[in-house]
Amino acid sequence: MRKAGRITLGWWNTSLSPKTRENQATEEHKLYVSAILFRLLHERWLDIMCLCEVTPEDIDNISNFLGEDFRIYNGAFREKKKKFDICVIYRIQVVQFVESSLVSRPHHTGRTIYAGQKVEFIINETNEILVIFIAHWSSRLYDYVDSPKKAQLGMLLQTAIHDCINSDKKKVIVLGDFNEEPFNESITEHLGASRDIALVKKRPGLLYNPFWRHLMYSTLHPNSNTTSTHGGTYYYKNDDSSRWKTFDQMMFSSDFIAGKSWELNETETIIFSDAEFIGYINSAKSKFDHLPILSVIERVNNG
Repeated sequence: MRKAGRITLGWWNTSLSPKTRENQATEEHKLYVSAILFRLLHERWLDIMCLCEVTPEDIDNISNFLGEDFRIYNGAFREKKKKFDICVIYRIQVVQFVESSLVSRPHHTGRTIYAGQKVEFIINETNEILVIFIAHWSSRLYDYVDSPKKAQLGMLLQTAIHDCINSDKKKVIVLGDFNEEPFNESITEHLGASRDIALVKKRPGLLYNPFWRHLMYSTLHPNSNTTSTHGGTYYYKNDDSSRWKTFDQMMFSSDFIAGKSWELNETETIIFSDAEFIGYINSAKSKFDHLPILSVIERVNNG
């Protein structure tokens, strides 16, 4: 049962409609996505679930089983030559959708740079604005690690975050599939996401990134049987040095760390999986390569 004073958030790259294979997922894949979403929404009691690699057709299929407690923000559309592939499922008892916009700017080449989408909600319980920035940055197959483009994306997103904080919208969460790890410069230097929680408390311009804790297997040697566990959020079977990557991350503005009205409960910041899910990820026949990530913010008791 859902508890008051608590908001559970999630992110998942569903692999339903990657850029080169839109609307080509098998029925088994679609059914498994639906089953995982049902578990997250009704067993984990997720209130805000952000998805990517979805098309309008995928979103219609998902909406068919949601029920009256949920709505979907459809962020799967085309802007000029750029195609977006996200959506947000949200529980209407908990939040109200306000507005959305693109995080973009013109580039000197004549093209437009897109760093993500900004989606604003009102938290019903406290009538405060919650801003979520959702990113799905380009694959390393097309855009190498810490490339100049990734640096530009990080700086553009950081500027949008600072604009929010300076306009008194201080409750900001940044999440997505960055195709970069927590230690890459596009995340640390250009986006301004830190693992130093003490520093984030002092500097409101920084984000706190708890996903540094999820760079490795949670089991320790000699109890390191990896057949049913993960060592990150994304599995790339062709890597010769480390097949698990932590590309999927959530980052939190200083307001959630300083213990104002809502705070991060880091003990519930997890990668969601089970033995069956890991089996799908490891299977050569499956198109799954990302695990969902979850986190919780809780209302601060000042009484």
